[in-house]
Amino acid sequence: MLAVRLTAPGRLSLSQESAPQPRDGQVLLSIEAVGICGSDIHRYRGDEMDSEEPDTPLILGHEFSATVLKTGSEVAPIENGDRVAVEAGWSCGRCEWCLKGWPNLCPGVRFCGTPPTDGALREMMVWPAHLLYKLPETLTFEDGVMAEVLGIALHAIDLANLRPGFSAAVLGAGPIGLCTVNVLRRVAGAAMILASDRLDYRCRAAQRLGADRTWNAERENPVERVLEATGGRGVDVVFEAAGHAETPAQAVRICAPGGRVILIGIPRDDRTPFPTAPARRKGLTFRFVRRSKLAYDRALTLMERGAVDARSLITHHFALVQVQKAFDLVDQYRDGVIKAVIHPGRER
Repeated sequence: MLAVRLTAPGRLSLSQESAPQPRDGQVLLSIEAVGICGSDIHRYRGDEMDSEEPDTPLILGHEFSATVLKTGSEVAPIENGDRVAVEAGWSCGRCEWCLKGWPNLCPGVRFCGTPPTDGALREMMVWPAHLLYKLPETLTFEDGVMAEVLGIALHAIDLANLRPGFSAAVLGAGPIGLCTVNVLRRVAGAAMILASDRLDYRCRAAQRLGADRTWNAERENPVERVLEATGGRGVDVVFEAAGHAETPAQAVRICAPGGRVILIGIPRDDRTPFPTAPARRKGLTFRFVRRSKLAYDRALTLMERGAVDARSLITHHFALVQVQKAFDLVDQYRDGVIKAVIHPGRER
């Protein structure tokens, strides 16, 4: 089978590898679609991410969907030929945090595309059957990719613990930020949604998906604009989805007293700087988003019913042999890219 490994910062190499075989409780998957995530780009750039490093060049990719090719024993109700979205985090199921219903915080989790666990940028892989979610007939493999993205947005909004009629700001209009805007508008009951990004086309996407007002943070000061829009009060919750050095401080400035700051973005240098004095005076609550938490069923249901629009965020499609071109495009924000998807089964 064909696989892609990250051999050095900015360098992806194609290789022929043996197809794996499923054991009890596992299935062999034919990978149909893989999204390029911001965390994939961090690893592609060589940014500081985790303390662990792979012993061999790593296969990236954790937003993915597949067709079941072969099953081991004890995998019911999964069958050969099933179209599935795949949960990328394989938690232990036995630790304190798993038993409390927080598998995303499991210290022993094996996560696709994170050392030492290879990800989905390959033609086939083996994965536990209990981490597969059958795709409804009306949903595509691309929807299966977006279930992971939408799941993070749902988890972020869950952490905010909000009531209908609240006001919100979303700093950063990448795929997760845009899913957050859409869920806030169409499902969560927000009365006002403000958003910012450094790219005009992403600001326009935020408006299309439900933001009341947007600003390009390169030309306008988001803090000034949000405070003007709210009469100086600020918003009840800020979703920081950019991961830039300045956005956590902006979040503190625009959050209303007693409000919440939900930190989604991953900074390049593993630092999240913000002013402590205003955060303390306002009594702000900070919550960090660690992937998603048991959100696949909800994400697929919302997409199946048309309650949210995640599929439209996919702007580019590539074959596996075009993976270097795809990563370079996403890394450099070229050609209006929002979400790029790799299709390992395509020749070109």
